[in-house]
Amino acid sequence: MLQVSTSVEEGRISPTLRENFARLLAPRAMAFIGGGQVEATLKTLRQQDYAGDVYVVNPKRSEIAGYKCIPSIADLPVSPDAVFLAVNADATITALRELSAMKAGGVVCYASGFSEIGAAGFERNLAFVEAAGDMAVVGPNCYGLVNYVNHGSIWPALYPKLQNSRGAAVISQSGNVTGHLVSNGRSVPYSYLISAGNQAVLGFEDYIDYLIDDPNVTCLGLFMEGIRDVAAFSQSALRARAKRIPVIVCRSGRSELGAVMATSHTSSLAGQNEYYEALFARLGVIETDTVPQFLEMMKLASIAAPLEGERITVFSSSGGDNGLAADYCSFAGLQLPQPSQQQKAIIKPTLPDFGHVSNPLDFTAGYWGSEELLTPMFTTMLNGDYDAAMLVIDYPPVGSPYKDKSAHQAMDRALAAAGKIAGKPVFHASVNTESIPPEDAEALIAQGIVPLNGLHDAAQVVAKWANYCKMIWCDRRQGDAALEPKVPFAVTALPSNGVTVNEAESKRRLSSYGLNVPNGNILTIETIRELPETFDTPMVLKVLHDQLAHKTEVGGVALNIRSRTDAITTAERMVASVKQHDASIELTTFLMEPMQAAPLAELIVGVKRDPLFGLVLVIGAGGILVELLKDATPLLLPVSRADVENALRGLKSFALLDGFRGKPKVQLEPVIDAVMAIAAYAGDHRHNLLELDVNPLMLGTDSAIAVDALIIEHR
Repeated sequence: MLQVSTSVEEGRISPTLRENFARLLAPRAMAFIGGGQVEATLKTLRQQDYAGDVYVVNPKRSEIAGYKCIPSIADLPVSPDAVFLAVNADATITALRELSAMKAGGVVCYASGFSEIGAAGFERNLAFVEAAGDMAVVGPNCYGLVNYVNHGSIWPALYPKLQNSRGAAVISQSGNVTGHLVSNGRSVPYSYLISAGNQAVLGFEDYIDYLIDDPNVTCLGLFMEGIRDVAAFSQSALRARAKRIPVIVCRSGRSELGAVMATSHTSSLAGQNEYYEALFARLGVIETDTVPQFLEMMKLASIAAPLEGERITVFSSSGGDNGLAADYCSFAGLQLPQPSQQQKAIIKPTLPDFGHVSNPLDFTAGYWGSEELLTPMFTTMLNGDYDAAMLVIDYPPVGSPYKDKSAHQAMDRALAAAGKIAGKPVFHASVNTESIPPEDAEALIAQGIVPLNGLHDAAQVVAKWANYCKMIWCDRRQGDAALEPKVPFAVTALPSNGVTVNEAESKRRLSSYGLNVPNGNILTIETIRELPETFDTPMVLKVLHDQLAHKTEVGGVALNIRSRTDAITTAERMVASVKQHDASIELTTFLMEPMQAAPLAELIVGVKRDPLFGLVLVIGAGGILVELLKDATPLLLPVSRADVENALRGLKSFALLDGFRGKPKVQLEPVIDAVMAIAAYAGDHRHNLLELDVNPLMLGTDSAIAVDALIIEHR
């Protein structure tokens, strides 16, 4: 088992595994075991600049790809630092044991036939993990790794060389997607790309934990189908956040069919999409929607300076491009403040008579390619109330008959100069995704400009970068100790069939944590007969039985009870209704409470136990809006008051709490108090709590009261 720490500040993997991981990524001796895939991998290695020793193990061949073969692992003259193991599944386990015994560093296991095939591969997977020992084992069911740092790659296909050795480290659960990322043509700087496969030994949490300490890594890019351990992943992601190393995710399995595909591919538990989004938002992980956006985000995070805000100025020579930029930037959440009167006064005389000084700024076709005129214009704008600038221009794509790029280059020099003078980040975005060819992108990077392919994705990734930087500035003010409570509770799986706690007991428990509940009484038919003939206030009568979680379905809730006679008649009717519903249930007790005044709004607050994410607190619109709006926000426990307030403000129905159509506003403090009481109970009972529902939580101007509550627990 991996040694795991519980602190965000500490690494989670053992010193031995960390040392073996280092050997895998900086090998002085490599071994390749197998046949066909080994040959392709060796051909790739030969074309790189790897300077270490290479050994090939194959008992049936004398040489492979020009390398002499030795007959067995036992014949290796050294303990290899990195091994490519490309034999069948059962032979893989035998070989792993031999390699572990000789203290090899790390192994990339190509074979399939493990957990991804279901129950048949489960026992084999257990044997695989046991055989791995303390080695850094990648896979199984993986394609290999590309190493741009010291070129000790294990990759059975040719890939482009890069001039850099510092950049994004990619961990991907898909070998094919890893291949797409390697050959992207978007000038993304890489350090490593690792096809992680089933992650039987090393998981995302381990890769993050090791790679954020590598000075060659600028950010982590994760192509994932699922997370195996939410608490461990959270700990590592928060350690990356504390070290200011962005973690960027592109995830498949977000649709129902995609989740099925992800599960069948690497046996990943896809989980609910909303829970992943809640986790990533909590941890500060940057989530992207598409592979192209993923690439652009990794490129930006590897090259760009931090942003101090989301205010951006946009330049182009086209009203159409500026209209698109305004839309895309606004949709992404970027701000486009208009220039000041002083800026307008400086820029207006330099434009043609029909020119207009605004943001986005149309510098008109007359200034196309004029570095001399554009440099002061861009500088004047960027020196204003902006955090960054974006120039929107398409270079001629590869294969275009238009070869003259001098005008494009002149405008980019003007942008670069303005960025240097103002000391602010600058971006060059193309409208078409293919319209910044690699050689032009490299030239932009050399000038300090971040090239972004595709205007829509450009706006999205700049906005995501602004949000990430804002989070980091906040972390610095609060101190990294504030990150510790963001690790979600680790909970064990429990059987789904639990015991229902009746409403009265559920309310009693929750009220002991500070939740306001009506002042109710538990009654029998006999004690109802002893009540006063008339009641001072209208009452609610409910059936009370552990087997009747859904009372309305059996006619078990009656409103506006005003007298003893009403109560007796209603209780007798309820007994008959329950008996008709289920003859085995003996209804003997009832709960009577005062009716509550009509609320300004209703919420539903629940806690669900998810097999992957543990306890999830869900806050949503209550009453009839539950089904109508599907308006709910999940939060992983534990939560802070700020988390709860942000969730409330993010509801579509928040307007009902905020004085909709002249109604009084709901003070949020009592609402937050109520949610925090529910969360506190759930946290303290996380080892046996299966489900908790408060529906509705009725809200007044300065009150929040739980009218109904249900707890289901494992005993």
